[in-house]
Amino acid sequence: MLVTKAEEMRNLDRETIEVLGIPGIVLMENAARGVTSVIYDKLDGNSVVVICGKGNNGGDGLAIARNLYNLGYDVEVVLTAKIEELKGDARINAEVLSKLPVPLHVVKEESKLLELYSLLKEADFIVDAIFGTGLSKPAEGFYKDLIEVINKANKPIISVDIPSGLSSDTGEIIGAHIIADITVTFGFPKLAHIMPPACYYVGELFVVDISIPEDVFSLVASKRYILTLDEVAFTFPVREIMSHKYTYGHVAVIGGSAGKTGAPSMTAQSALRTGAGLSTVVVPASLNTVFEIKLTEAMSIPIPDAEKGYFGIDTIDEVVETIEKGKFSSVVIGPGLGNEPETFEFAREFIRKTTKPLVIDADGINALAENTDILKMKEQNIIITPHIGEFSRLTGLSKEEILKEPYEIAKEFAEEFGVTVILKSGRTVIATPSGKVYINIIGNPGMATAGTGDVLAGILGALLGMGIEMEDAAKFGVFLHSLAGDIAAEELSQESLKACDIIDFLPKAIKRIKEKEINLEKHKLPFVTNLREIIGV
Repeated sequence: MLVTKAEEMRNLDRETIEVLGIPGIVLMENAARGVTSVIYDKLDGNSVVVICGKGNNGGDGLAIARNLYNLGYDVEVVLTAKIEELKGDARINAEVLSKLPVPLHVVKEESKLLELYSLLKEADFIVDAIFGTGLSKPAEGFYKDLIEVINKANKPIISVDIPSGLSSDTGEIIGAHIIADITVTFGFPKLAHIMPPACYYVGELFVVDISIPEDVFSLVASKRYILTLDEVAFTFPVREIMSHKYTYGHVAVIGGSAGKTGAPSMTAQSALRTGAGLSTVVVPASLNTVFEIKLTEAMSIPIPDAEKGYFGIDTIDEVVETIEKGKFSSVVIGPGLGNEPETFEFAREFIRKTTKPLVIDADGINALAENTDILKMKEQNIIITPHIGEFSRLTGLSKEEILKEPYEIAKEFAEEFGVTVILKSGRTVIATPSGKVYINIIGNPGMATAGTGDVLAGILGALLGMGIEMEDAAKFGVFLHSLAGDIAAEELSQESLKACDIIDFLPKAIKRIKEKEINLEKHKLPFVTNLREIIGV
């Protein structure tokens, strides 16, 4: 499902109204009926105060008030402007409502807020229809005080399109805002609905189909999507009866250094759990005994290291020859590699010389920080998997700059260097060389523990090794990894979750996805959809 910004959504509305000829008031009525159905299904009580601004969001609120009145609710409406100050479809809905026995209160100055507070305290719940998705600056003066009064009333709040006071275009908090229990948005989710910290104040999110045809949004909207089961389904190749282990790929994991043998081991194990036919760690010879003890199904290839316990530039020729002449279908470089200067030089030289599909993780990414142009020279599929700190070193941008718009910065890097970027965070972003961006919103804070990135790298290596296209491998890998983490947290708790648990729960995650696939081709989202239904798991 698309994720839009305010201007993109305005363009969609404009195309629908002006080109297709669907009147704006029809879209407004569709929106209002969607919000009304969520209220009817989700909120207890009969007494409601609907607070309406003077724009189209207020117009939605006025239509909602009428729909609620028609259902028998005890409705009172608060307007922040006189009816004659309203315009367009909002004015029409206000005039219609004024002919019904629904009390209309005009509150546009601070002196009326105490009276409003008393009214809110008598209600069962509140509908917030003050500001829509077009707000780009902080609420000030009267509106700031109004928002604070609504929050202090301590009643369930359902926000129309977006909690008033948030900017739809960013996860940043720009000023005072409504703290909603439920938000019902129209057409598509906006960035503020899914990106922290703004998403913390959205509550349960519902999306209403207001009848914007697919022909319109495919022309106007961005290439920014929520990662869903629809996006990753049917990624695995069909396993044929006459297949053998090489059919499903042989993943090489280049990594390991003294004190960091666990990382490549987990990468190799997760590759096998994801379905790779074979998995081999390529390691410094002085550490090979450790790997022989750690690993059972995965193999190891020891590379002479003069007892240093890490790769140096003197080992590059043997490693490159081992990989290029071997039957490896993909390579992961970086887990546990270490940060010795000559190890970084080794990593850069390997990346420059290899022709295999490549996942670059951890210290492999840190090694590139000194020369990112190596990536521009490559023609094969490459996925890089930085966390925010690694991406900061790679780009030269501060963590704060990256966190402000991670989806844009990852997209620019992917387009410039021709690689797929998986920017790992609480909201992992996948950016492709073609300019597409996918935002993953499953997973949990229990996954913020050592080794989970190594597990993801192995999953990705397995998918590339099976011959899956880079973009599909990245999407499915992130989704599968997060789903396994969620299942593990369900059974073990977030606090007890560790990286190897994610490996152990990959089979359940794969099984759950495959079970969902059975009915997916017939799947169509209903008129009003909960965000969890959109994701599909």
